[in-house]
Amino acid sequence: MDNKNILVTGAGALLGQGILRMLQLCDFQKKIFTADPDARSTGHWLGDFALHVPKASNEDYVPTIKKIVEEYSIDAILVGTDTELVKLAEVHDEFLAKYNCKIVVSNSGVIEISNDKFLTAKFLKDNNFPYPISKMANSLNGLLELEKELGLPLFAKPIDGARSLGLIKINTHEDLLNVFDEKSNLVVQQFLPDTDGEYTSGCIVLNNKCVSIVSLKRDLRDGNTYRTYRDESTSKYDSIISKIAEVLKPEGPINFQFRIFKGEPVIFEINGRFSGTTPLRYFYGVNEVEIILNYFLFKKNPTTEPLKNGIVMRAWSDIFIENKEIEQFQKEKTLQSPKATFYPFNLK
Repeated sequence: MDNKNILVTGAGALLGQGILRMLQLCDFQKKIFTADPDARSTGHWLGDFALHVPKASNEDYVPTIKKIVEEYSIDAILVGTDTELVKLAEVHDEFLAKYNCKIVVSNSGVIEISNDKFLTAKFLKDNNFPYPISKMANSLNGLLELEKELGLPLFAKPIDGARSLGLIKINTHEDLLNVFDEKSNLVVQQFLPDTDGEYTSGCIVLNNKCVSIVSLKRDLRDGNTYRTYRDESTSKYDSIISKIAEVLKPEGPINFQFRIFKGEPVIFEINGRFSGTTPLRYFYGVNEVEIILNYFLFKKNPTTEPLKNGIVMRAWSDIFIENKEIEQFQKEKTLQSPKATFYPFNLK
């Protein structure tokens, strides 16, 4: 089997690091390239060759990625931050045709729906799936209609927010009036209680078919998943989530977050990518990264094993990097064979 050169962007993000951890476990020969704007990004020490790239908002971002792909003969790109998804979705077809490089990203339409909570709710409503009733905070009449229909409390959140950042709970009529702004990017949605827990479902969709789904209950801390649970009951909504995934038509990984309302799963967030819980699904029996790369790079159809039941608890581990490593990387913008000392959770 030929050696494959894989580039993972967003090496400093939790998402990028999770992708890298799963990539290391893939059972094929590979060289792992890592990319990030910051030389201190932890994920650089999970790869074989570290590279500096500008932020996705910089006009030099895509040209820099093109140079990397050409210089290092990159076979596939795995995207480790949300901000890069939009840019790389736009050049997906170009990279495949010109460089034979597969960017694992859905089309721009899927990314647009996933990155906008109001469009997410609209997509669900338009396709007759359970959806969170939503109004934009830039319409006072809309907000008043929402209050009349649902009562209080309500939630306001940025349309492109994640990890509960910017979340506002609206408990009173005055709170509702305070979130109104004609220039607001907040979406106001019905309150979904977590009485039955909160779920995260990771799907893989290939040729418009959901070939893998792992649904977990989860506990959050600071907006991130820090405990997940799987047993016989956590998969009871898989059929409807799989159907939603197939109607959306992503390419590769897609993540759904939902709560239960009146016995139905109501999705409040879609991530059109791998998710922060991608590495956690490995512990239950699915390496999403390996399934996808085997399919796109080696034309291998996915196979799945029975999933495990249990609890995954996240824990900190640490790495030590000598100053000379960082200084060399900052000076040269590349670092071959990054070296670090890894310290596991129990320090033994």
